[in-house]
Amino acid sequence: MIITTAEELRNLTGSYYANNDFSKIENTVKAVEQELCSTLGMQTLESLADESLLAARQAVAFMATMRFFRLNDISHEHEGRKVKIDKENEARPFEWQLARDDRAHLEEYYRALDRLISLLQDNDAFKQSRIYKRAQSLIIHDADSLSYLTGVDPSPWLYVRMLPYLDESQRFVAKAYGTGFRTAIAEADDELQHAAQMSVALGGLALMGRRTSLETMPYGLMKLFESDGGGNRRDTPAIDELDHYLKHLSKEHRYWVEEMKRLRDEAAGAEKAQHLQMPENNRHNKYMSV
Repeated sequence: MIITTAEELRNLTGSYYANNDFSKIENTVKAVEQELCSTLGMQTLESLADESLLAARQAVAFMATMRFFRLNDISHEHEGRKVKIDKENEARPFEWQLARDDRAHLEEYYRALDRLISLLQDNDAFKQSRIYKRAQSLIIHDADSLSYLTGVDPSPWLYVRMLPYLDESQRFVAKAYGTGFRTAIAEADDELQHAAQMSVALGGLALMGRRTSLETMPYGLMKLFESDGGGNRRDTPAIDELDHYLKHLSKEHRYWVEEMKRLRDEAAGAEKAQHLQMPENNRHNKYMSV
């Protein structure tokens, strides 16, 4: 494991006491580390060094402590679950305070993962992983490109989480384009490349939004559907708000697919489409009186 003592957890998070029994959280730390290795396609994180190792340790520490605190907000005893409060010296936190604390841990977890993914770009072991090879097969290679195309906050970890959806979206866009998609796009002019990349990016984002929970969405998008009513209440996102946003994404995706096909046809020598500024004054099909 890359974390072996309670003191290390304390130094990494500032929220876990150094004199706590590490054995109580040890299995949680192991589970988080194994999940991270599985996602990154790496056998172990112990091969990392310097800043990349620190980022990995911080990510594991914040997620492990958050899970530990969620499980131990109340006391688990033989007689059942209990809440012990010394009314003179301590008080039970409100639900919204616990939610804020969870969000703070998640934000630090994602920031650490962003740093880790950025630092792994020069790591030979990571370059042999399946997610790195999948990213190289896409026409959107990194988080900065994804951010430029969609406007979401640049997040290497979000890009990694979106890889399956970007892959699926690109397969759909490739079918819409026709044969020789990858080669044609690589050799196309900037306008056609941009249309194809926009199609893939918006399609991937819409797929992710429809198939996953809000917790996996980037923070810039989560905040659109979450409000905090002055601290003492927390409104959950309305389903119709989320549905409206995802429909808008899908509409934008379809627009860029059609734009890509139009530019493809023009590049192949097809006659350029003529768009009338005003409808023809056809006496048999009047749109307006002139």
